[in-house]
Amino acid sequence: MGKGGDAKIGRKVSASASSREVQKFTWSEVKEHITPEDAWVVYQNKVYDVSNWHEHPGGGVIFTHAGDDMTDIFAAFHAQGSQAMMKKFYIGELIPESVTHKDQRQLDFEKGYRDLRAKLVMMGMFKSSKLFYAYKCSFNMGMWATAVAMVYCSDSFVMHLGSALLLGLFWQQCGWLAHDFLHHQVFKQRKYGDLVGVFWGDLMQGY
Repeated sequence: MGKGGDAKIGRKVSASASSREVQKFTWSEVKEHITPEDAWVVYQNKVYDVSNWHEHPGGGVIFTHAGDDMTDIFAAFHAQGSQAMMKKFYIGELIPESVTHKDQRQLDFEKGYRDLRAKLVMMGMFKSSKLFYAYKCSFNMGMWATAVAMVYCSDSFVMHLGSALLLGLFWQQCGWLAHDFLHHQVFKQRKYGDLVGVFWGDLMQGY
């Protein structure tokens, strides 16, 4: 069945025992679970069983980190608050001392990266500007309207060629706008990003 704490991954742990103590796993134990049908991941030294979680909002890419530490990649691709969804997959704690494949240089690098990212978050560098995206969307629609008007109002070959070039630029910008909205960089509510992304990516870009 899989799916972390819901399935208990076949381990015979009574309810009373699981409530008294937290399961602890070594890194070598985590590395044994590397397939979509049997997938464990580590986030901030906590172990999660995501076996058969094909309903993951981001798709099957989650299984590329089966048997591995996903701390930094999770932070890079998930909005704040996403950790709440992980609770039902939690199965125990990683024993930090069992991680022997990282030397001090690697540990220092990870700490430096995480400290830098935390500072950038505090500076607001990950917050989108709604005014900027309103401008970009309006400007893009202006390009589309201009391209249509150039064809409608003139039979000139030069005008039609200019319209084609402008329409090509419009479609290129549609792709970037769809990318930003569908990666949920603009709205905190995912459904709004999905709707606007479908507008730019599916309707206006013709996909």
